[in-house]
Amino acid sequence: MSNYKILFKITGSIAAYKSAYLISKLVQNGFEVKVVATDYALKFIGKATLEGLTGNKVLTDSFEDGEMMSHISLNKWADLTIVCPATANTINKLAAGFADNLLTSLFLAHDRTKPYLIAPAMNTLMYDHPATQASLKKMNEWGVQILPASEGYLACGDTGKGKLLEPDVIYEYILLALKKNESHEKRKLKILITSGGTKENIDGVRYLSNLSSGKTGAKIAEYFVSNLHNVTFIHAENSAIPKVSDKFIPYFSFDELNQRLKSLLTNEDFDAVIHLAAVGDYSIESIEVNGKKNKLPLTQKLDSSSERISIGLKRNEKIINHLKEYSKNKNLVLIGFKLTNTQDENERIAAVEKLFKDADCDAVVLNDKNDRDEKDQQKNFSVFIQPEKFDSCQTAEEVAQKIETIILNMKNGK
Repeated sequence: MSNYKILFKITGSIAAYKSAYLISKLVQNGFEVKVVATDYALKFIGKATLEGLTGNKVLTDSFEDGEMMSHISLNKWADLTIVCPATANTINKLAAGFADNLLTSLFLAHDRTKPYLIAPAMNTLMYDHPATQASLKKMNEWGVQILPASEGYLACGDTGKGKLLEPDVIYEYILLALKKNESHEKRKLKILITSGGTKENIDGVRYLSNLSSGKTGAKIAEYFVSNLHNVTFIHAENSAIPKVSDKFIPYFSFDELNQRLKSLLTNEDFDAVIHLAAVGDYSIESIEVNGKKNKLPLTQKLDSSSERISIGLKRNEKIINHLKEYSKNKNLVLIGFKLTNTQDENERIAAVEKLFKDADCDAVVLNDKNDRDEKDQQKNFSVFIQPEKFDSCQTAEEVAQKIETIILNMKNGK
């Protein structure tokens, strides 16, 4: 059971009801929770509910009798502070340095050696507004941890980004933030992980893709995050993602993945890239319907009554072959993944050797489609540190542990 103290701030969002579940989960797991709410927050959730869950008085007023120094004392008391849900209004106030209520005053008096988390919740247009994005960026630079907004059906009836993360996921972020804060060990590695499969658009509702689910990449990312490494997770849209990560970046097509990787590696100093993404070998060059060529990209769905549709493909370059070239860090450790579909051991080894040679990989993880169980879970991996030498692993977690050792050894010159 935990003995951590959580200062839980609630703002005026319709998602405030979800805070009750999260507070309850924290309390059930031994956390002590005190709530600070704005006046607008209490229009969505009642004091009685929050006080019943926490066993503590809900604070709202900086000038309440006996609470004149609460903006200082609460910050000293708390091990971690979270704003959940955080509206656009409060986010922009915090970034501007406003102190017009207890919640915002507490932010100015926050002890920045302690974790401060913000879980945004708002309409997509408000979330994407330049003011909101600039405020989130500014606070992130100040050391505030901005949790990713979820995407889906919003209370206003729209569908898009800005939805509050599910409370169970926020709980994981809280645990990880506390773990990082109590560790005296410096974050070890800055890792870029690619995962999922590229898609090539045909007509906006159809696309060419592959079988990659992103499950292995998500599990490997979870291992690195839980071991206090800094992880940027670049993933295919709708593929599996880890519960938590320092940064999530989606991609759709070959071109998008290539552009994002080039930008990230050129501008940031990564220790290693773990490249699991299943990159399509071909992109669509032309589409011909009943003998008539169409201008790309198509904006309308192809008529399904057409007798004949011909799709012309062009070969894509191998992104992995350019990753070290893109990298700002010229000592980048590159871990490649190779999926094969053959029972022939010689063909598998030949594929590994080619990846070592062409991409200048420092290690290659081989997995074969024939080694998957009835639930499509990979049950056998071979981790090569040179073409003739490998270790066998049975799970993604074992692979992650092996990769971690390889990267740390190479970084330390072993």
